[in-house]
Amino acid sequence: MSAPTRFDHAEACIDWLLERVGPRLVVGCPLGLGKPNILLNALYRRAEADAGIDLTIITALSLQTPRASGELERRLVEPLRERIFEDYPDLDYVAAMQADALPANIRVSEFFFQPGAMLGRNQAQRHYRSTNYTHVGRDLMDAGVNVLMQMVAPHADGSRVSLSSNPDVTLELLPEIARRRESADEPLVVLGQANPQMPYLGRDAEIDAGWFDAMLHGEFKPFGAPAMAISDADYSIGLHASTLLADAGTLQIGIGALSDAIAYCANLRQGDNPAYRQLAEPIAARYPTLIEAFGGLQPFEHGLYGCTEMLVDAYLQLWRGGVLKRRVYDDVTLQRLLDAGEITSTVTGQTLRALIRAGRVSPELTAADVDWLVQAGVFRPGLRWQAGEITDGEQLRLPANAGEPDNFRAMSEQCLGDELAHPTLIHGGFFLGPTDFYDRLRALSDADRALVCMTGVNEINQLYGNEPLRRAQRRHARFINTALKATLMGSVASDGLENGEVLSGVGGQYNFVSQAQELADGRSIICVRATRGAGKSLESNIVWHYGHTTIPRHLRDIVISEYGIADLRGKTDTEVVAAMIEIADSRFQPELIRQARAGGKLSEDYQLPDRARRNTPAAVRARLAEHRAAGGFPLFPFGSDFTDEEIVLGRALRGLAALSKPALARAALRHAGALISPPDTARPCLERMQLAEPATWKERGLQRAVVLALAVDGATI
Repeated sequence: MSAPTRFDHAEACIDWLLERVGPRLVVGCPLGLGKPNILLNALYRRAEADAGIDLTIITALSLQTPRASGELERRLVEPLRERIFEDYPDLDYVAAMQADALPANIRVSEFFFQPGAMLGRNQAQRHYRSTNYTHVGRDLMDAGVNVLMQMVAPHADGSRVSLSSNPDVTLELLPEIARRRESADEPLVVLGQANPQMPYLGRDAEIDAGWFDAMLHGEFKPFGAPAMAISDADYSIGLHASTLLADAGTLQIGIGALSDAIAYCANLRQGDNPAYRQLAEPIAARYPTLIEAFGGLQPFEHGLYGCTEMLVDAYLQLWRGGVLKRRVYDDVTLQRLLDAGEITSTVTGQTLRALIRAGRVSPELTAADVDWLVQAGVFRPGLRWQAGEITDGEQLRLPANAGEPDNFRAMSEQCLGDELAHPTLIHGGFFLGPTDFYDRLRALSDADRALVCMTGVNEINQLYGNEPLRRAQRRHARFINTALKATLMGSVASDGLENGEVLSGVGGQYNFVSQAQELADGRSIICVRATRGAGKSLESNIVWHYGHTTIPRHLRDIVISEYGIADLRGKTDTEVVAAMIEIADSRFQPELIRQARAGGKLSEDYQLPDRARRNTPAAVRARLAEHRAAGGFPLFPFGSDFTDEEIVLGRALRGLAALSKPALARAALRHAGALISPPDTARPCLERMQLAEPATWKERGLQRAVVLALAVDGATI
């Protein structure tokens, strides 16, 4: 492959692109972190200034730093943005989309929104594409993409690059890129932006730089998504989910507080099993058959293997906690022998004997057999087959007939390696997380980095392809995802609202739910918080009916709320309805029962079990209280980008905004003294907001708002 044309300035690269492709550009870009923001912004500005350019951008998860909507928010958010995101360049097209101000000659079509970012944005909603993650590559080509753009991590020698955060779809497109290069009629130009701050991952993610036609050097700090605080509800859901993780199994989870909660609870199960059992045994007593069959409370002897479209920091925390330690191998016979306990990763004569017995190699070893044994680590490096013998090219010469006892004994003594080669601990499609997660990826030793295989999404999100191997690797798979709403009939809404607006996207959720149904010991687990909102806006997330569906009821499996586990697979409608009501918030159970009876799915003599009548936030807090008092269940178990004052301020200001006007007035009267003379305990937060010494009446009013928020929250006063 020829080296890409190198550019140091984005404008020159765009000039080159327009000359090569022309004014009609259909640009495909990775989701999330892998976008070449500098290139994209230069192209957007060029098209914005020149109506003769027809530009379509097809992508997903366009990450944008937070923006404030008022003066108090500005004082909280702007220092955060400067400190956490530093020189990250926001995407110009996102700002235009949020204002519904894209020019007529520019269209942006996403298949996954930054959650909630495009609600009420007509241009974004109209051009949204609903597609399974595994179909994205196909849909890009069907849409007529003639330019691909991606940010990469450059290798020091310049001949290679790492697709780093996003090999997910790009690897799937390499054959199409090669085909288009041979066709003069179908141009497909591939542009890269080399950013040395991107973590360099090898294995499948490392490709020849010649796949790119042009490469811009454009460096900036990658988008760091700060960890979110974990609520009581999240910890309760994570605790329930952790009881369903089977030792020697497979784990898929996504980003966010729920995933961190699951990782914390799984690490607790591994690292402090007595404390974990005290918390989890009431759950096991409630669901003994389910947990005995599919999970457990014991520490992980063999550990878990990660197979996830989205690699998040929780996996590195599980690795550090000793939970993620099950290694898999890219050979189905090896994998089956390992899972059956016939061999271990340590190579012995039994390893060779088992491979011969399984038919992976023949007793009369061929040249191909010897090459594979060396590649797999069963034979030591440097051995080869030559004229019916195994040789190292120097002194060793052994007959290649392992079926003869003396020859087998000699091979076992002189030919074997130490450990099976090329294990994988985590297969991932893309990654995203806080800045220190990227730092941890960079800090991995070479040996540990080789255990992480970033690869194509079709290798992860489905069984099609090398199905026997994928089935062998993905034993006891638990695919854990989240939802906005779940119905009593077991359908799930995860990406959109019933008015048709899209909140995020389906991503790979359907892929994993479907995959779980096809694996004999696999389970899909959908986590849903039982309620959302507060006060008069409080509503149940478990509902009789919802006007949008991401996962249909015929794929219903396991649903978890903070109040319990609903095992729905293979159950009748009545059983499903009852199980869902029993994990709903008690404030909504009477109405749910009424609706189910009116719909003919629940008999008039149905009685809610006593254990489900106490599904309240207070009951959840009480169950977690003892462990929390001992220092457990921290807001940020794996660290935070926020200071203590920022954590308190964020929570307090959100609480203040949620108050009704009468409640706000009552709170102001109750805390009038503090508003007139702020107590010393409020000073650190006021200093953070630059309101400790207000200079104007406006600042005095803002100071009082902060003090009131802190007083209502009870955190500092």
